[in-house]
Formats: sequence, C-alpha cells, structure tokens
Amino acid sequence: MIRLLILGATGSIGTTCTNALLSHLADEIEVVGLTASSSPSLPDRARLFNAPYCYADGNDWERITGFIDQTDPDIVLNAIAGSAGLRATLAVISRGKKLALANKESVVMGGHFMLDQARKSGTTIIPVDSEHSAIYHLLKGHEAKKLIITASGGPFADREDTSDVSVEEALHHPTWKMGEKITIDSATLANKGLEVMEASLLFGFPPDKIEVTIHRQSIVHSMIETTDGAVYALMSPPDMTMPIMLALKGEGNSSCPLVSPLSFSSPLSLTFENWDSKRFPMLSMAYEALRRGGGYRIAYTAADETAVNAFLSGRISFDSISRITEKVLDSAFTSSEPESYEEICAISEVAHSRAEALC
Repeated sequence: MIRLLILGATGSIGTTCTNALLSHLADEIEVVGLTASSSPSLPDRARLFNAPYCYADGNDWERITGFIDQTDPDIVLNAIAGSAGLRATLAVISRGKKLALANKESVVMGGHFMLDQARKSGTTIIPVDSEHSAIYHLLKGHEAKKLIITASGGPFADREDTSDVSVEEALHHPTWKMGEKITIDSATLANKGLEVMEASLLFGFPPDKIEVTIHRQSIVHSMIETTDGAVYALMSPPDMTMPIMLALKGEGNSSCPLVSPLSFSSPLSLTFENWDSKRFPMLSMAYEALRRGGGYRIAYTAADETAVNAFLSGRISFDSISRITEKVLDSAFTSSEPESYEEICAISEVAHSRAEALC
C-alpha cells in the first residue's frame, strides 16, 4: 500500500484527492498525514483517514520537515497554493521523497536550483497540473519537437472591455472549480503563463517550442507534436481526479475508473483558437519573463500574486493586475538562475514591494 502525505489537504486539489481516495482507492493508498495552514475542517478530514494532522503554512520549514519524518510517506502531494509552496517543496526534496507537485510556483520560482536539489537527493517529481500531467505521460515513448498547452480562456475570452470586471465575475470560471488565486489567474491567463514557464523548466523546451491554444471545452489537457509531424493528445473530462491519481499511482495502475469516460456515441465538439495578446497581456509577459531568465520569472510570480490579492480585496481593478505586473517587470532583475532559497526570497520580496507600492 502506498503511504501518502498531503500538504494543503483542505484546498481544491487536496479536497479532490481526499474525496477520490474515500470513493475509490482507500484500500490502495494509505493517508499517513495531512496539513493545512488554518482550515477548521482539517481535524474532521484527518479523522476520516485515522491520520495525524499538522497546521503549517508552506513556509514552515521545521514543522513540515518534522511532519515528513514523523509520517515517513512514500510520496508527498504538495497542494499548497502560491509561492509559499516552494519552501514545502524544498522540505520534501531535502528528505528525498517522491513528490507529486501541484504547486507550479515551486518550479517557476525555484527553477534550476530546485531541480538540481531534487537530482542530488534522488527526488522524483511528478507534475499534477492537468496540462503537465498530460505532457509527462505523452512524452513517454515519443520524441516531441513542440508542446501544445490548452487553456479554457476563462470567463472573459469573448469580452473586449474588462475594465469594470467584478471579483464575483472573475471568480466564475466556466469549466473548473478552483481556489481564488488560481481562478483569477485563469481569467487573466497568468495561470497559463506560469504553466508555460513550468513546462519549459520541467521538460526542457524553449519558449518558442511551447504553444498555447484556447480550448474552451477543457477536454484536451495538452498535446505534443512529434518529430514526424504527428500530434498526440490526452483527453478526459475536466476533473482533477485523473491527474492527481496518475501522479500517486502511475498510469494503468487503478483497479477502477477514476473519472467517467468520454462518450463518442453522441456529438462531441472540440475547438481550438488563437489567444489574443492584447486581451491577455499576462501570458505575453510570462513568455518574456521566461526568455529573460530566473529573476524575471520570480518577479512575475511575486508581482502577479501581490496584484491578485489586491484585486480580491477590492483595492485595484481587474485590468490593474496586468498593468502592475508589467511595471514591475520593467524594473531591473537578474537574468541569472538563483543559487539558493534565500536569493529566491530576496528577489521575490523586491518584486512584491514594488507591486505593493503600485496597488
């Protein structure tokens, strides 16, 4: 039986994971521990699995590493949201545990430093984002020359003027149910920008070999184009259960269906469209940050996170998220890859302060 520790157990990914385990795989995966930053539902969730729990945010290095030692998992699911997830990722890596990674900021900010630490400790990183999970599995046995990442387009794919967008409107995603930060990022396509950067680092593809296409149905999660011109796609309903469980158990190792299979006996429409750089400047900025190097990836992440929090609290408009991020990225940051966690934090803090001053 697989021993699983869940970090961020009460967020959207953690909740989807625990619900799936209770429904399907309680006899195959043993939950040996759960953490959350402050959720009152954590004790009740832990009791369902007869597992210990621990209150710790992603930056609580000592508490998280101590809990890893206490529970001794085979695999850790890092479902902590935002930049705080990096410290938790490094805690898992320091113990050489297999890591199911749902925190894209860990890769974008941690970059080559984080990946080098994983190689040194022997940590296997398995991506949980549906797009990166699809690429991870599609690349097995295929030599790809291009990655194609799909985006739903969010709630404003057809809206020309977003200057008066309300928080409620921005949080109304057409196909996915997610936490507030990632839902706003999906509305601006900043989330897709983070995913482009994550894919480049995880799979070793340059920016010009990673394409984004608007796919409103959210059924095709990603595609790869091989050297012989074929395109392979991974398809499933828009449900995070599949990529989570693929990360925990591996492909073809489930004794029961994880999601309802797609039906091809009735009409099924799949559409793909170009994205508009003027409507979605956050995605354009992500490509540019990726090209410019490590400090700019970190600055992009910090500036966006600060601006999104300001929008959610009613301090700035929706359109100001991209304007503030752009102004921060106009500042000078190092193009070199950071060589320590402290250096990452220092760059992030500068970008955060500059963004906060603009809110």
